[in-house]
Amino acid sequence: MTPAGRRSAPGLKRRRAALAISGLLLVAAADYSWNAATIGGLVGYDATHHLEYVLTLVHEQRLPHPLEGWSTFHPPLYYLLGTLVWSAVRPLGIPAALLGVREISALFMLAAGLVGFLLVLRLDGSLTVASVAAALVLFVPVSLMAATAVGNEALGVGLGALALLALVRLQADPRDLRMAAVAGLMAGLALATKYTGLFVAAACVVPFARVDFDRRMLRALVLCGVAGAIIAGPVYVRNIVLTGSPVPMTRNLEPMKSAEERFIIRERRVWDYLWLNPESLWRPTLFHVRGQEGSLDNRNPAMTNIWGLTYASVWYDAFRHRIPIEFHRDGIYSGRLLTLLGIVPTALFLVGFFIALRELIRRRGRTADAPLVVMTSLGLLAFIAFTIRAPSAVAVKASYLLPLATPAAVFFARGAGLIGARMRVAALVISALAGLAAAAVFTNGLIFPPLAVPK
Repeated sequence: MTPAGRRSAPGLKRRRAALAISGLLLVAAADYSWNAATIGGLVGYDATHHLEYVLTLVHEQRLPHPLEGWSTFHPPLYYLLGTLVWSAVRPLGIPAALLGVREISALFMLAAGLVGFLLVLRLDGSLTVASVAAALVLFVPVSLMAATAVGNEALGVGLGALALLALVRLQADPRDLRMAAVAGLMAGLALATKYTGLFVAAACVVPFARVDFDRRMLRALVLCGVAGAIIAGPVYVRNIVLTGSPVPMTRNLEPMKSAEERFIIRERRVWDYLWLNPESLWRPTLFHVRGQEGSLDNRNPAMTNIWGLTYASVWYDAFRHRIPIEFHRDGIYSGRLLTLLGIVPTALFLVGFFIALRELIRRRGRTADAPLVVMTSLGLLAFIAFTIRAPSAVAVKASYLLPLATPAAVFFARGAGLIGARMRVAALVISALAGLAAAAVFTNGLIFPPLAVPK
């Protein structure tokens, strides 16, 4: 290659990368916008209660008490943003205002996909692998549902992803004050959005946990902590003052307590955490049992298996928020297709994660992806602890693990890099098909009858 050719090669790679991610983001944005415009605004996990929080701010100009309502225990950032959007767009009508609030979720889910793409490339993944990884972040069903919902999940995911982008650079140079400030700021915003922001906040310590810690690193660590505390501190101080706990919950109060108890199939057992029930792949819904029509009165006994229900709510609509209840029955193959296709990318993620965890331990935290490993480990452990304490099936929602979507893209890429070339091509094709199939199934009106917009 000539010197001019060598100089142009990096530029060509950047142009190809920009073209690939731009195309993915445009397709995702179009899909999110279509769904947001054509699906009822109160479809999704606790969407009505999230909107009530926003409207309390709009009409009463006050933050509700953390234990006042169904979702008022959540930190306020999403609802403050929702209030600004609602107030700005409300002159165009309530449907437009509701659509504007939902676009907050869409925007930050797109940010999570973009960061996943950039992190895979930064950590030596190929453009093809990065594109498939980003597509999975954008199009797995749990992401598609969060991206068009009234709720704080997608905002927390996007802010956490932006924090990780800074943390990976900080891991390479823990004396970088600018990256320390950005990481702290984004982690603080994530903590001010949802309690799962704790995962990325804890990961902020990782770049500084090294034996050559010096004064410059100390300055960066302090700056990171102060930036986060300025943003999130008032939220948690207020929680303590009003409730006595930094993380108050309403699930043990009425009427939330009774509502959750309706979804207790039986008491949890250790065995429920130690295997994956194949029945959860074949009937990936809480409301579908063999030989019966889908019904809110059915409780699929396979969903007492923790990882089965978690997997089903990643790769399908286990809680019937987007697939109408009448299609939760035998003879409907979309759920089976998605859960079976999802085995390959999920397996690559798990292999990549455990390899990265082993390397983190072996190298005592000095790996490029150490913050992502720590964040993912904490997220999984917190999820297990939470499901042990909360016996209801609705506590086993994959949306609680959605902040791990961006790290999952990196571990997926790492898993793909560990297999042979031919197997890698096959695995990437299957993974791309899984993302494409999910996008098709969860595009309103394409496979299933459209969900009408209610008055």
